Amino acid sequence: GRILTGATIGLAIAGGAYVSTADEATFCGWLFSATKVFNPLFALLDAEFAHKLAVTAASRGWVPRKKRPDPQILGLKVWGRKFSNPIGLAAGFDKNAEATEGLLGLGFGFVEVGSVTPVPQEGNPKPRIFRLREDGAIINRCGFNSEGIVVVAKRLGAQHGKRMLAETSGTSSSPSDEAKPGGKSGPGILGVNLGKNKTSEDAAADYVQGVHNLSQYADYLVINVSSPNTAGLRMLQGRKQLKDLVKKVQAARDEMRWGDDGPPPLLVKIAPDLSRGELEDIAAVALALKLDGLIISNTTVSRPDPVSNNPVATETDCEENKTQELESDELFVFFFFSGEDAYKKIRAGATLVQLYTGFAYGGPALIPLIKEELVSCLERDGFKSIQEAIGADHR
Repeated sequence: GRILTGATIGLAIAGGAYVSTADEATFCGWLFSATKVFNPLFALLDAEFAHKLAVTAASRGWVPRKKRPDPQILGLKVWGRKFSNPIGLAAGFDKNAEATEGLLGLGFGFVEVGSVTPVPQEGNPKPRIFRLREDGAIINRCGFNSEGIVVVAKRLGAQHGKRMLAETSGTSSSPSDEAKPGGKSGPGILGVNLGKNKTSEDAAADYVQGVHNLSQYADYLVINVSSPNTAGLRMLQGRKQLKDLVKKVQAARDEMRWGDDGPPPLLVKIAPDLSRGELEDIAAVALALKLDGLIISNTTVSRPDPVSNNPVATETDCEENKTQELESDELFVFFFFSGEDAYKKIRAGATLVQLYTGFAYGGPALIPLIKEELVSCLERDGFKSIQEAIGADHR
C-alpha cells in the first residue's frame, strides 16, 4: 500500500510539473510510459484481483487516453468498417462490457467483450488464474464467468445511447467525421463474444439468445465454441455440429431488422488443439455458409516445453472437465508481445490481431509501442498500408 501510494504521489507531482510545459498529446504519451511503474505492483497482487482492478481502472477513466490519431498506414477497412489500426483486445479481459470506452481510449483498434452467457454464472472455483511469468504465459480456467446477457445489454445500450445523443447534439458530428474509423460504441470497433451456459442442454438456443439481445450493439459477433473450460463445448467444432449451429445463429441474426450498414459480421473462434482433418472440416463449413471470419485461436490445453516444467502447469480444471487454458505469446496466432510479432502474423494472413497475455504483462504502455514497431516494419519493407501487407508471405 505504501509503495503504491508513494508511486501515485510521485507520478502526480511529476505529471503536474510536466503538463505545464507540454501539449496534451505529449502529456498523454508520458502517461502511457508512466504506467510501466505500476506493472510490477500488479504482479504482487493475486492474478484475478489484479485483473479486476485493471478493469475497474479502465471503467472509471483511470487509464491514459490516446490523443494523437493513428498513422494512416495502420488504417484498414474490414467488413465495410473502418479500423484505425489492426491491434485489438481479445475477449476475456472485459467479460461484462464494463470498460469498453476506457479500453478503446487506450488506442486499441477494436475491443472484444465477453464471452457473455444468457444466464449469469460464477464460472469455475477459485483460484483459477495463474501466472507463468518466466514463460510469458498465463493459465486460466475461469469457465465463462459472466454477469449474463441482461446486465451486458444494459451497459452496451447505455454506451450506444450516449454516442447517439452526442451525434445528434452535434458534439461529435462534422462533415469529416463520416470518414473517421469507429463503430457503434465510439472511436473504435466493438466485438461481442457469445458463449453458452455450463448447464444448458441447447447450445444453439443460448447463442441465438445472445444474438437477439446483443447484436444491435455489436460491430461484429463471435460464436465461441473453443474454450476448454466448459465441458463439451469443443464438441461443437465438429463439422455437422458447427454447421447446424452456425445456420441457426445466422438465421437469428438475419431475421432481425437492420439499417444501411446491414447485420454485424459473424465469426467463429476455434481451438488451437485441432487435427488437420478437423481444421479442414471447419474451413469447409466456413466457406459453405460464408462465415465472415475465423478467430485463430482460443487457448490451448497442451503443455509444450518449457511450460511443462513449471509447477503451475499441473493445475487442473473442475471435475467434469480436467483441462485448463494456457495463454502464451509463443502459442497463438492472435496473441503476441511486439509489433514485429504482429507484423509476422499479418504477413502470414491475419487481417486483424488481438492482444491479451501481452497486455496483462505489458500494460497500457505496450499498445503505442506495438503500433510504432508495426509502422517501422511496414516502412522497412516498403508497404504503403497495412492492407498491402496482409498475406504477403503467400503471394
